[in-house]
Amino acid sequence: MNNWRFPKANHTDKRGISTADTETFKKNAHKGFAREILQNSIDARASDESPVLVEFKTFEIDTAKIPGIDELRQAAQNCIDLWSYKKDYVAVYDKILKSLSSKKITCLRVSDYNTTGLVGIESNESENNRFLALAKSTGVSEKPSELAGGSKGVGKNAAFLMSSTKVVFYSTKTNQGLNGELCSYSGSIGVADFASGVVVGSQSNDYTLGKGYYCSNELHEPCDNLLMLDESALNRNDECGTDIFIIGYSDSADTKKEVVNSVLESFMASIFYGHIVVKYQDIIISKETLDSLVFDEELIDAKLKNEIVSQYLILKGGEDVSVFDIDTEYGNCSLYILKLGKDNSDLATHQITMIRKPYMKIKNFNMSNSYDASALCIIEGEDLGKALRNIENPKHDDWETNRIEDKAYKKEIVGLINEIKIKINEKIIECLQLDNDDPIDPNGAGEYLPDEAAGDSGQKNNEKPKPADEVTMSKRKENSTSSKNANYKSDFDNGLEPQIGGIDDEGNEVEYPGGRNEKTGGDPHPGTEKGGKKDGDSVIFVRTKLAGVNYKFIGVNPKEGRFNVVFNAPTSKEECYLSLLRLDDVNGGEQIEIIEMKVNGINVDCSTQIEAGPFSIKEGQKVLIQLVTNIHENFGSEVKITYASQK
Repeated sequence: MNNWRFPKANHTDKRGISTADTETFKKNAHKGFAREILQNSIDARASDESPVLVEFKTFEIDTAKIPGIDELRQAAQNCIDLWSYKKDYVAVYDKILKSLSSKKITCLRVSDYNTTGLVGIESNESENNRFLALAKSTGVSEKPSELAGGSKGVGKNAAFLMSSTKVVFYSTKTNQGLNGELCSYSGSIGVADFASGVVVGSQSNDYTLGKGYYCSNELHEPCDNLLMLDESALNRNDECGTDIFIIGYSDSADTKKEVVNSVLESFMASIFYGHIVVKYQDIIISKETLDSLVFDEELIDAKLKNEIVSQYLILKGGEDVSVFDIDTEYGNCSLYILKLGKDNSDLATHQITMIRKPYMKIKNFNMSNSYDASALCIIEGEDLGKALRNIENPKHDDWETNRIEDKAYKKEIVGLINEIKIKINEKIIECLQLDNDDPIDPNGAGEYLPDEAAGDSGQKNNEKPKPADEVTMSKRKENSTSSKNANYKSDFDNGLEPQIGGIDDEGNEVEYPGGRNEKTGGDPHPGTEKGGKKDGDSVIFVRTKLAGVNYKFIGVNPKEGRFNVVFNAPTSKEECYLSLLRLDDVNGGEQIEIIEMKVNGINVDCSTQIEAGPFSIKEGQKVLIQLVTNIHENFGSEVKITYASQK
């Protein structure tokens, strides 16, 4: 017999009005709701020959047509009776009872087409049962692929936040059974996400577990009929898919705008590639309509405009979009960089939007505000996608390595994310060097680049980019007597300097050690003393430290001991020498052996290994120094350049 059943708690857990599962999506309920619904539908795509269609449609019905309406009203009253001493609880369930007692009620129908439906509706077996995972599980996710959009099993709770009555019905028609056999099953179930309520007639004053189900028996199995509360909707007939009915829904122009913007921001690539079409009331979001929608000033949120428009322009391609391959041990990514000109520089996001299959946005990485660009990085490799998917938070909008308990694996994944960030930055640097006729040097970004591409540091516009090595950068602190550089951790917040970090023995993320000033009264470091002299035709030369320099120390491939030093020459000097110190944790210095060195592509004598030179620099020139050292790891460093001058 189909009716509402609210299981007894037997004096175990008592459920309140707020739970962690719903609180996760409370801050931005409409965005979370649309995002969760769409990723579930994409995950269940039945055929690659046509896109998934997801339709959002509001409708109004007589409240009396809600299945089991009288039982629902009683359940709401039972919650009031149990929590009568709590004013906030009484207020919530008074409002729910009022909605359920009204003559008519507004609902939202969400229907998907070209999907498999919720496979497993015919069985109470828990393994691989997507229907049970959605309707009757918490923290459980059953997906058809390890690259599916959802994975935490809590996204379903976003639907209840959209309901003023906390009641949702699921109705589905599938094209296969739980074991994969081709056959058709259909059914429906209702879920009321209530707090605990009194059990009427209980001699022991028992209460319910809270959540109740409109189902067919005491095992809470679904009803064996399709449910269609929206009389204006098309009957499914032979069309497989799922209909979700949210009872009690408030629609407005702001709601429509919020949902549409969420769809465009999170699923732009999936829509552009023709994987999904979304219809929200009278708005159709498809590959064919993107060109008009993304530039609609009234529809697009001003805060999301740059990202939505940039994603679209990047996916369309063109001469302003540069494409790079990024390889890791786990798989590859495709990086797209959009350079914006003066006419549309206001569209720059200064961010890299990270997307993984099924072409869903996860998060943004920041890059420098000093130049006008937007970027998109699509994670293509399956192993890479699986590894990052497993550390996503419940909302799938961030990677959280602290979710990993195994310290060794945590260190590996932190290194993987850092590697991706590092290589993205290397390609951004390369992209800035692409057009020699119109160099990009906004607001000091050119400090990272030499005047002319030297060795393998440059790349022409149409060349296939070479695989990226690891890149790290150091940031300098200054005083009147020395220049210091040290590797440090960042999140792309300072120019082109990438995040470089590590994991300590306890599995926590740490920064690399910083640099130091020269000690007062201590022995001078090699190459800094002024006493080095050489005679020549009655002229005496002394070594003088090159002052006023902002060095950037870059690890091109630390595992091979390859590093770069980049700076703008403050003056012209004909005879310069370079030395490096490795800084320890107590600000001591260790001389670095320089095995090979090039200055703007020209080999420099390194026979002493303590310092390399001589070489010349010209005032205003961007100098690229390429080094091979005896240190095969990242390290805090102090760069010293001296020059020969007459005494």
